[in-house]
Amino acid sequence: MTKITKQLQTASRPPVDALQYEKLALSTFHLCDQQLGQLNRLVNLASTIYRCPTVTRDERQSQRALLELLVETVEGYKSDLVRDRELYQVIALDAKGVPESRITAKHAAGLLASAAIAHAATSASMSVAPLTNADA
Repeated sequence: MTKITKQLQTASRPPVDALQYEKLALSTFHLCDQQLGQLNRLVNLASTIYRCPTVTRDERQSQRALLELLVETVEGYKSDLVRDRELYQVIALDAKGVPESRITAKHAAGLLASAAIAHAATSASMSVAPLTNADA
């Protein structure tokens, strides 16, 4: 390979405009808000179904187990989404702190890496209770 070809292949991406970076992070933040609203509606629906009486004992056990699993799953997704939302908010606010300048992809990757490390630390400290059958 020639020297020019090697330089073209190893050239890094140009820096991202800080304003575009901020807009992207804010739009992702708003997307997280929309998803949180959807998850809240699912939790409310499952809770309403959970409170409705069933006819037979088998139906009750089946309905209770499925709805309990649904609620726990949605709540887990919701907590993950809240953490992601906080991450995007931090990124957007950081981008706002770089007015009229350009942020490199390397700097953005560094922000994401540090947030991922913090997220992993908080996830490791959380414990999940096992699903138990209340009717057993």
